[in-house]
Amino acid sequence: MNKNLNLMSVALVALLICFVSEVNGTTNLNDDAVSKSKNANHVYWIITTSIKDGELKNLKALNAEMVKATRDNEQGTLSYEWSISADQKTCFFFERYADSKALLIHTKKFKEKYAERMMSMIEIKSFQVFGNPTDEVKKNLSAFGAEFNQSIGGFAR
Repeated sequence: MNKNLNLMSVALVALLICFVSEVNGTTNLNDDAVSKSKNANHVYWIITTSIKDGELKNLKALNAEMVKATRDNEQGTLSYEWSISADQKTCFFFERYADSKALLIHTKKFKEKYAERMMSMIEIKSFQVFGNPTDEVKKNLSAFGAEFNQSIGGFAR
Protein backbone atom coordinates (compact mmCIF):
# COMPACT_ATOMS: atom_id res chain seq x y z
CA MET A 1 0.00 0.00 0.00
CA ASN A 2 2.87 2.41 0.76
CA LYS A 3 4.23 1.90 -2.74
CA ASN A 4 0.84 2.86 -4.24
CA LEU A 5 0.66 5.94 -2.01
CA ASN A 6 4.18 6.94 -3.05
CA LEU A 7 3.35 6.59 -6.76
CA MET A 8 0.16 8.58 -6.30
CA SER A 9 2.08 11.26 -4.36
CA VAL A 10 4.65 11.56 -7.15
CA ALA A 11 1.88 11.90 -9.71
CA LEU A 12 0.03 14.53 -7.67
CA VAL A 13 3.19 16.59 -7.10
CA ALA A 14 4.05 16.46 -10.80
CA LEU A 15 0.56 17.55 -11.74
CA LEU A 16 0.62 20.35 -9.16
CA ILE A 17 3.94 21.63 -10.54
CA CYS A 18 2.50 21.62 -14.06
CA PHE A 19 -0.59 23.50 -12.84
CA VAL A 20 1.51 26.13 -11.04
CA SER A 21 3.68 26.68 -14.12
CA GLU A 22 0.55 27.15 -16.27
CA VAL A 23 -0.96 29.61 -13.78
CA ASN A 24 2.28 31.59 -13.74
CA GLY A 25 2.32 31.68 -17.53
CA THR A 26 5.51 29.64 -17.86
CA THR A 27 5.90 26.36 -19.65
CA ASN A 28 9.35 25.51 -18.34
CA LEU A 29 10.73 27.13 -15.23
CA ASN A 30 14.31 26.11 -15.86
CA ASP A 31 15.24 24.81 -19.31
CA ASP A 32 18.90 24.72 -18.27
CA ALA A 33 18.17 22.43 -15.30
CA VAL A 34 16.32 19.98 -17.54
CA SER A 35 18.97 19.95 -20.27
CA LYS A 36 21.84 19.38 -17.81
CA SER A 37 19.96 16.79 -15.77
CA LYS A 38 21.22 13.21 -15.89
CA ASN A 39 17.65 12.14 -16.66
CA ALA A 40 16.90 14.79 -19.29
CA ASN A 41 16.05 12.14 -21.89
CA HIS A 42 14.14 9.81 -19.57
CA VAL A 43 10.50 9.18 -20.35
CA TYR A 44 8.23 7.55 -17.79
CA TRP A 45 4.60 6.93 -17.15
CA ILE A 46 2.06 6.14 -14.50
CA ILE A 47 -0.95 4.26 -15.81
CA THR A 48 -3.99 3.58 -13.65
CA THR A 49 -6.27 0.77 -14.79
CA SER A 50 -9.24 -1.16 -13.55
CA ILE A 51 -8.88 -4.93 -13.66
CA LYS A 52 -11.78 -6.66 -15.39
CA ASP A 53 -13.73 -9.22 -13.36
CA GLY A 54 -12.01 -12.59 -13.20
CA GLU A 55 -8.78 -11.34 -14.82
CA LEU A 56 -6.46 -10.80 -11.83
CA LYS A 57 -4.86 -14.26 -12.08
CA ASN A 58 -4.30 -13.79 -15.83
CA LEU A 59 -2.87 -10.30 -15.28
CA LYS A 60 -0.40 -11.61 -12.70
CA ALA A 61 0.71 -14.35 -15.12
CA LEU A 62 1.13 -11.78 -17.90
CA ASN A 63 3.12 -9.59 -15.52
CA ALA A 64 5.57 -12.42 -14.80
CA GLU A 65 6.01 -13.05 -18.54
CA MET A 66 6.47 -9.38 -19.41
CA VAL A 67 8.81 -8.62 -16.49
CA LYS A 68 11.14 -11.44 -17.52
CA ALA A 69 11.11 -10.49 -21.21
CA THR A 70 11.62 -6.80 -20.47
CA ARG A 71 14.39 -7.36 -17.90
CA ASP A 72 16.22 -9.81 -20.16
CA ASN A 73 15.89 -7.99 -23.50
CA GLU A 74 15.38 -4.25 -22.98
CA GLN A 75 18.40 -2.59 -21.40
CA GLY A 76 16.85 0.86 -21.89
CA THR A 77 14.00 0.01 -19.53
CA LEU A 78 15.16 1.49 -16.22
CA SER A 79 12.13 0.77 -14.00
CA TYR A 80 9.27 -1.60 -14.58
CA GLU A 81 6.81 -1.83 -11.69
CA TRP A 82 3.22 -2.97 -11.51
CA SER A 83 1.22 -2.61 -8.29
CA ILE A 84 -2.24 -3.80 -7.26
CA SER A 85 -4.60 -1.86 -4.98
CA ALA A 86 -5.67 -3.34 -1.64
CA ASP A 87 -9.06 -4.34 -3.06
CA GLN A 88 -7.27 -5.95 -6.06
CA LYS A 89 -9.44 -4.07 -8.55
CA THR A 90 -6.90 -1.49 -9.71
CA CYS A 91 -3.49 -1.99 -11.27
CA PHE A 92 -0.89 0.79 -11.42
CA PHE A 93 1.95 0.69 -13.94
CA PHE A 94 5.12 2.71 -13.34
CA GLU A 95 7.63 2.37 -16.16
CA ARG A 96 10.72 4.47 -16.84
CA TYR A 97 12.84 4.43 -19.99
CA ALA A 98 16.32 5.83 -20.69
CA ASP A 99 14.99 7.74 -23.69
CA SER A 100 12.31 7.77 -26.36
CA LYS A 101 14.16 5.15 -28.41
CA ALA A 102 14.05 2.67 -25.51
CA LEU A 103 10.36 3.40 -24.99
CA LEU A 104 9.64 2.79 -28.69
CA ILE A 105 11.44 -0.56 -28.53
CA HIS A 106 9.25 -1.52 -25.58
CA THR A 107 5.97 -0.37 -27.11
CA LYS A 108 6.77 -2.16 -30.39
CA LYS A 109 7.26 -5.44 -28.53
CA PHE A 110 4.19 -4.74 -26.40
CA LYS A 111 1.99 -4.23 -29.45
CA GLU A 112 3.38 -7.35 -31.17
CA LYS A 113 3.20 -9.76 -28.22
CA TYR A 114 1.08 -8.48 -25.35
CA ALA A 115 -1.34 -5.66 -26.16
CA GLU A 116 -4.30 -7.75 -27.21
CA ARG A 117 -4.10 -9.99 -24.13
CA MET A 118 -3.52 -7.14 -21.71
CA MET A 119 -6.30 -4.96 -23.07
CA SER A 120 -8.73 -7.87 -22.59
CA MET A 121 -7.82 -7.86 -18.87
CA ILE A 122 -7.78 -4.15 -18.01
CA GLU A 123 -9.39 -0.83 -18.77
CA ILE A 124 -7.17 2.27 -18.76
CA LYS A 125 -8.46 4.98 -16.42
CA SER A 126 -5.49 7.37 -16.57
CA PHE A 127 -2.28 7.36 -18.62
CA GLN A 128 0.12 10.11 -17.55
CA VAL A 129 3.45 10.47 -19.38
CA PHE A 130 6.36 12.48 -17.93
CA GLY A 131 9.78 13.55 -19.13
CA ASN A 132 10.67 14.69 -22.61
CA PRO A 133 9.22 12.27 -25.17
CA THR A 134 9.73 12.77 -28.89
CA ASP A 135 6.84 13.54 -31.22
CA GLU A 136 6.97 9.91 -32.42
CA VAL A 137 6.45 8.68 -28.84
CA LYS A 138 3.59 11.12 -28.33
CA LYS A 139 1.89 9.87 -31.50
CA ASN A 140 2.47 6.24 -30.51
CA LEU A 141 1.11 6.61 -26.96
CA SER A 142 -1.81 8.87 -27.88
CA ALA A 143 -3.57 5.79 -29.29
CA PHE A 144 -3.83 4.56 -25.68
CA GLY A 145 -5.20 7.87 -24.37
CA ALA A 146 -1.91 9.17 -22.97
CA GLU A 147 -1.68 12.69 -21.57
CA PHE A 148 1.73 14.38 -21.65
CA ASN A 149 3.29 16.43 -18.84
CA GLN A 150 6.33 18.61 -19.46
CA SER A 151 9.38 18.25 -17.25
CA ILE A 152 10.54 21.38 -15.47
CA GLY A 153 13.64 19.92 -13.79
CA GLY A 154 14.78 17.38 -11.27
CA PHE A 155 17.43 14.73 -10.87
CA ALA A 156 18.01 10.99 -10.86
CA ARG A 157 20.65 9.09 -8.95
